[in-house]
Amino acid sequence: MIIVTGMPGSGKDEFIKVAKSLGMVDVHMGNTVKEYAKIAGIREDDSSIGRYAGEERQKNGMDVWAKRTAEKISKPEKTVVDGLRNMEELAYFKSHFRDVKVVAIYANREQRLDRIIKRNRPDDVRSETELIARDNRELTWGIGKTISLADYMIVNDGTLEEFKDKAKTLLLEILGNNS
Repeated sequence: MIIVTGMPGSGKDEFIKVAKSLGMVDVHMGNTVKEYAKIAGIREDDSSIGRYAGEERQKNGMDVWAKRTAEKISKPEKTVVDGLRNMEELAYFKSHFRDVKVVAIYANREQRLDRIIKRNRPDDVRSETELIARDNRELTWGIGKTISLADYMIVNDGTLEEFKDKAKTLLLEILGNNS
């Protein structure tokens, strides 16, 4: 199993697209959060969903989203999970699945904001101020530690094609090591 972490807008979705092109199945922890938020009647905007995700972590443990997402994984050896935010989530995945590898994707804030604005998702931030608030929220959940302790790191500071090449090379290396 490959788990992807990184700050918002760093390139996780593009990494997932490359993984899918190599036959992997994607499972997004953020989609799990959104599913539960919808059931709970939470508005679909970044701050409401983020607040809900944090409240659920406080009530049910820092690994609550890993537990809820793990239920959706049927073939871990062919799965790429997006959205790792803390070490408790990683510990949960490692205790329930074997051969878990973490890939961190890094891009600077300016690049991330530009990408986020261009992708224009309904629940995305719309300004640097909002991105700083989201970054700070995710850092309080422990994402900085997951990024710094990842098994692999890709710096996404070039073109989309350059990033896709880096992602494919790394994925083939990881998948080759797991066969």
